[in-house]
Amino acid sequence: MSGIELFDRPIAFQRAFVDLGVGITGALMLSQCIYWHGRTSNKDGWFYKSQSDWEAETGMTRREQETARKRLEKAGFLEEIRKGVPAKLYFRVNVDALETALKGLSSRMAESANQECTDGATSMAESAIQECTNPPDCEGGNRQSITEITSETTSETTAGKTSGPDRPDNHLGQDQPEQPTDQNQPSRPDAAIENGRFWGTQEDLDLAVWMWDGLVEQLGEDKPREPKFSRWANTIRLMREQDGREHRHIRILWDWAIRHEKFWASHVQSPEKLRDKWPQVAMQRRSERRKAPQQAGVDRAAELRRIHEQRSNSQQGVTYEHQ
Repeated sequence: MSGIELFDRPIAFQRAFVDLGVGITGALMLSQCIYWHGRTSNKDGWFYKSQSDWEAETGMTRREQETARKRLEKAGFLEEIRKGVPAKLYFRVNVDALETALKGLSSRMAESANQECTDGATSMAESAIQECTNPPDCEGGNRQSITEITSETTSETTAGKTSGPDRPDNHLGQDQPEQPTDQNQPSRPDAAIENGRFWGTQEDLDLAVWMWDGLVEQLGEDKPREPKFSRWANTIRLMREQDGREHRHIRILWDWAIRHEKFWASHVQSPEKLRDKWPQVAMQRRSERRKAPQQAGVDRAAELRRIHEQRSNSQQGVTYEHQ
């Protein structure tokens, strides 16, 4: 294999996607999603990609993937669903939403270009009228005025392009909330997932996914909507940092609660509820664990009595022959 063949990757970066307000990483992931959308065998358009698959194809780290997915999902261009046991994450492109956004982007760009041409012609005409109406003074004050007008027009045009609705990091117009930028986020080197003030480490995220998978397995079709894992991971992090819990303790108590058919399975279905009800859940689990050996002892004693009675009854029915 020649060296150039190593660069023959199934990816084409679509620059236009950046102007949809999803950023560079969002545009990169959306481009790759379009590629697999046209090649999936699923009639509904779903395709499976693991975190390692995305990294191998795009070079994006897990954190960059989470940011890209969050922006695409918020914009309505990407849909996600977990299926199977163990649960796998499947993706689907919302073609209708993407086509609508691209048409709107094209229209806005055309209007912006026309507006710039109109403003430019008007500015030139006004400058010419001003030049003819006011004769130049001896110190060239009028020439200075033209320079100032040109400078102001350039500044206004630049500012309009920078802060207008067509700015790449502005999401499809003024009526949509501005996408958070990485510069506005505090430095969190340990974060594997974050959304504003909600974030967690890789261990927090892994535990959050494990908790959800266990809940899905336990409830089946009655499971709630898939959660925001940034919030779940954030709660787990707070349980560690503020409450002094360990991951293994959270895992044990969660597993006990969701399998407790009498009460807790229906009342504890999120890390927030587990944190809120921790003292009660832990106390009941401890109480039932103490009862278990006692009950086992009672059952063992009853079994020994039953065996003794059987032996006694059998001995009473035996006839001994004397020589």
